[in-house]
Amino acid sequence: MINLEEKDYKKLKEIIPKGHLIIASSNYTGFRNFLGFIAQFIVNPMQRLTGAFYDNKKIYIAHIFTIFWKDDELWVGEMDKKEAWKESPIEQSNTFIKLKKGQIDLFNLGEIEDQKFEDFCFYAKFQKYSLIEAISSLKLFRFLNLFISYKNRFQSNKAHCGSIFLKYKPFHKFFKITGESFFRKYKTHHPESIYFYLEKKDFKIKTLKIKDQKLC
Repeated sequence: MINLEEKDYKKLKEIIPKGHLIIASSNYTGFRNFLGFIAQFIVNPMQRLTGAFYDNKKIYIAHIFTIFWKDDELWVGEMDKKEAWKESPIEQSNTFIKLKKGQIDLFNLGEIEDQKFEDFCFYAKFQKYSLIEAISSLKLFRFLNLFISYKNRFQSNKAHCGSIFLKYKPFHKFFKITGESFFRKYKTHHPESIYFYLEKKDFKIKTLKIKDQKLC
């Protein structure tokens, strides 16, 4: 897990503005840990072979989540395959627990009223993790989309880490694209496509490098 020192936490607080919608992505690298090995030596080659045009080629974007302020502290909101939607202090989040080497990218989608963000969190609590949607978001398994109806993809209470943000209609104005239009354009809500889109739209504010379980 990431050993978040006091100076690192203070730095994060300076980077992440209050009252803004922050979307973050993470990736894993390195042969010394299981997730890093899977990402770097199995998933990355598979992605290159299947030819997804938005591939980074060097890193595999594994997770999309949000970082927000709560009680003057930083929290993470994310979809978790075991617990569905999960809100936790940043150091207890899945990313900070699992990530040993790689990077976290932060995207600022603009100011958002506290109540509107709380409305999203309320909506998210009723979403169930969709394993088939998560798998079908990979280009290699895109054929599984044949078994997912339009209603299930855009109107049901099933989602994965990337789609939960794009399915929520009030967030479309922040992303500057609807979930349906995004899917038509990229054929997926996979974390890599979201990363590609947000970077292209110049939403990125910071890249945090992780090495030896520490922020660099």
